[in-house]
Amino acid sequence: MTEGTRPVDLSRDPRHLAASEVQRAAERGAEVLALRRRLERTPSADPAGLAAVAAEAAALASPAAWPHFEQSDEESVFGALPAAGPARETQDDDDRLAGAWYGRIIGNLMGKPLEIGPTRTSIRRYLRRLGEYPLRGYVPFPDGEDPAELGRGGFERVTRGRIDGGVRDDDVDYTIVGLRILEQHGLGFRTADVADAWLALLPFHQVYTAERVAYRNLVSGAEPDAAGAIANPFQEWIGALIRADVFGFVAPGDPRLAARLAYRDAFLSHRANGIYGALWAAALISHAFVASSPEDSVLDSLRHIPPTSRLAAEVRAVHEAFTRGDDWEAAVDAVERRHPETSWVHTVNNAGALTAALLWGDGDVADTVGLAVQAGLDTDSIGATAGAWAGAFRGFAALPRDLVEPLRDTYDSGVFGEGRVSISALVSRTAAVRAQAAREERPEG
Repeated sequence: MTEGTRPVDLSRDPRHLAASEVQRAAERGAEVLALRRRLERTPSADPAGLAAVAAEAAALASPAAWPHFEQSDEESVFGALPAAGPARETQDDDDRLAGAWYGRIIGNLMGKPLEIGPTRTSIRRYLRRLGEYPLRGYVPFPDGEDPAELGRGGFERVTRGRIDGGVRDDDVDYTIVGLRILEQHGLGFRTADVADAWLALLPFHQVYTAERVAYRNLVSGAEPDAAGAIANPFQEWIGALIRADVFGFVAPGDPRLAARLAYRDAFLSHRANGIYGALWAAALISHAFVASSPEDSVLDSLRHIPPTSRLAAEVRAVHEAFTRGDDWEAAVDAVERRHPETSWVHTVNNAGALTAALLWGDGDVADTVGLAVQAGLDTDSIGATAGAWAGAFRGFAALPRDLVEPLRDTYDSGVFGEGRVSISALVSRTAAVRAQAAREERPEG
């Protein structure tokens, strides 16, 4: 979810903040027509007026007849869930864990060249012209091609034939930060521990949207439990979802425990569907270690998010298209129709695209990641989660060699104290956390 080589701090733009807050109110069913008109009339030179619009939008409640669950406190969220069922014993743990880590980095790199700017239509046109649609590997970029075909970040160097190790990206750095938190505190970590880790390990200009707002609020003195809710119109965007995979890595076969761990991380910066997205992704990844099929994981994932949430409705809608026999293109067309004004980095529409990638990818690593990327939303983020799920499901031995070998078993991390790290070392460190957790009494799952 990087925003280019020079990060754009949208969290400081009064008009963007106000527009995003108004849109968030609309997404939870509030009547916002009058606020939209006020926003149009308020000049950019009036930051106080724009802040007032944002504050009024943030205060709007969903209508009484609103059918969707929107709570954020832990007791309400987990109280809304059906019974979890017992944890399941896993097999081939080392191979599957390596597959998950490699799959995450592969998926991130497959999506990174097409992040920020390209649409599903332009991606399809570009890949078809090169005879590479549907995408099944790193993005091709032959010599002489126009860089404008790619995303605005200038990521030609992570296209096919140019990759030499994993390249720093927040989607993978957050996985490492989560690992560092688990190494230091175990499965009993708190949201306050996540806050401390961010301030110690993450450069401010390498966090974005909801995370940047929460980071700034922490530095300004906010308590960790409040940092995500202060002047934060991005609290249902995808940031918490992209941080969640590691909790599935350390709780294989126990999706409810993975979801509980993800909640504590997500609450620092997100609320409502932003939190549910983290629970959902962690549960998906945990279940991948024991799944019989992608559909098996998708159906189980619905047990770990509030059943009347907008996120659950989106996952069910995509699954219904799959069972109806629609093709992938029709299913993603429908995702776009359901969310015509939703940000390309929102949790709900990206979860719809990710669900479609899992179902129509049918467990194949290259197909699953390729479908996630060519949906044209947060390409590197859901590409990474799709890769982690498929890698855990299939195992490292099943990963295509043409995707594994360019990584050279390395990843260049921006996390303080990490630098250039061995991917296999990350796997070993995660396995050590799992082994330590197995020797201790686990938190309630």
